[in-house]
Amino acid sequence: MADMQSEDVEKATKAFNDFCMWLQSDKSTMDYDFPLMREQMALKAVTSPDGKFRAISWITGVNEGIPSYANVLQWKHGDDFVGFCGPVDALIAGRKASVAKRANSPHRLDTIFEIDGGNFPVYLLVQSLNSEEGKCRAYTSAMFLNGISLQLLPNFFDGNEIAGNNDYVNDGSINAATLFKYDEKTRMYYAYQTDDNDNIVPGKYTVFKLEGDRYVHVDTPDSTDNNQ
Repeated sequence: MADMQSEDVEKATKAFNDFCMWLQSDKSTMDYDFPLMREQMALKAVTSPDGKFRAISWITGVNEGIPSYANVLQWKHGDDFVGFCGPVDALIAGRKASVAKRANSPHRLDTIFEIDGGNFPVYLLVQSLNSEEGKCRAYTSAMFLNGISLQLLPNFFDGNEIAGNNDYVNDGSINAATLFKYDEKTRMYYAYQTDDNDNIVPGKYTVFKLEGDRYVHVDTPDSTDNNQ
């Protein structure tokens, strides 16, 4: 394949930047489904149950078999709206200066769980992170809306920033969204594990129980997992 001419690169970059600017400035995009990008670029858009928080990712390229993604987070509070395009790990950690310099990310944004945090809802964003040798790791970050400001809860999972599980082969056979489950009745959070053949192991999971304003790890759940 011939190398792209510089003017072609400039046009592609401008189109990408214009698209991101649209997602960052137009609140109506929070309700748009992007059917062509879903089909052609593996775009995935997931929205919190209350409709106030949305995460979008799509493939921007593949390097040595490892896909790169664009990440967009959108959220609203009343009539106020914010959209941000950039690596989600840097964004939610507040490192926006570094976000602006990097358009692509190894993160795919897979689903959002919403839990009752007492005074406010907490959003659990499940992401899958591509690594070397075709491996992938799924994990969850917790965040909440403080007015119109999106803030990370860095110690939400038993003092840790994330809840994760073991690596698995990124061949498309596992949907990272199925590796986690929130039980609305018990308010417990399950992080499932995979075996050496990258299959989900029935009954093998890390369990977090909500106590106060954070989740704590429990060795034995107080209730059974309805998926088992």
